[in-house]
Amino acid sequence: MRTKTLHFGSVIISRNKASPDNAVAACAYRSGKNLHDEKLDVTHSYSNRKGIIAAEIFAPDNSPAWMHGDKWADFANEIEKAEDKHNRRATALLGKDFQMAAPRELNDEQNWQLAKDFTKSFKDRGLAVGVAFHKSQASDGQDNPHFHFFVPMRDVNEQGFGKRYRKFDGVTGGQEHETMKLRREYYACVNQSLQDAGISNIYYDPEKQSKIPKAHLGKNVAALEKKGFKTIYSEYNQRVDAENFVNTYSAPINAEWEESNGYQASKTRRNYESLEKYRLNYQLQRGSAMAARDATQKSGSNVANLPVNRSEKATERAREGAKLAARQNQTWQERVGNRDFNRER
Repeated sequence: MRTKTLHFGSVIISRNKASPDNAVAACAYRSGKNLHDEKLDVTHSYSNRKGIIAAEIFAPDNSPAWMHGDKWADFANEIEKAEDKHNRRATALLGKDFQMAAPRELNDEQNWQLAKDFTKSFKDRGLAVGVAFHKSQASDGQDNPHFHFFVPMRDVNEQGFGKRYRKFDGVTGGQEHETMKLRREYYACVNQSLQDAGISNIYYDPEKQSKIPKAHLGKNVAALEKKGFKTIYSEYNQRVDAENFVNTYSAPINAEWEESNGYQASKTRRNYESLEKYRLNYQLQRGSAMAARDATQKSGSNVANLPVNRSEKATERAREGAKLAARQNQTWQERVGNRDFNRER
């Protein structure tokens, strides 16, 4: 069985940009249709765009009729209206566009059925989703089938869009990122579709892409970042970088534990003390290796005064802090009495 991977990423659709996004324009581009923006009285025309195989809207059962089928104009304009009612409408988050590659082993009909099956993951979360199936040319010259799942960041009720959906914002307390859960669900759906198609020699492994995907900045946001401006994209990517950094060092510990205790062991059966022991041992080995590296670099350098490294700076700060604490416990006379005024003259 050959193990492969698929791209799975996301892009934020927001008004909080130098060139604000528009939900009607975003839906028109993805669906390949001409959609009229009721608020701006502008028509976004993409009916001549090539490479669009199919496009449809899916929503939970308790949603209104305009959230289903081919009613992209109503769907997009209602997104704009929902955010206009909010007190932060100028910086509103309109939605997220989840972009994922489709397996080349399946034909167009099978891939579209895969996309429709995966919409259940969004509907179970109480969200509506506009799905577009595109096919372009990849860098290797072959077809590049992929999906766009445009998800408004508000849950759905009988009247339309409701409260803000925040589970895609980030994680707290060691919880698994919601995007990671969604990726695992997509890979499971892909493998099931391959099995239904009679393809048994291919397996798509979500663990091969264990990092949380970051938000795409785009040229306008990247230009603002170079000028020193901070955006919600950079803040989100900083949180993702921190989480990926922690996961990078925790993965070898978990893998070592599973190797010694069996790959079928679940997380709920893991021994916390064993994991903590491995973690501390790993930190000790890494610290020793860094200290040895610094010592080797200093001994082999021809620079008279090497720059102080971070550990030496931290030690010096602690030493100065101890001196200051000791001096604060002394009276003014005791501090002055320790000085030799005759010598200073």
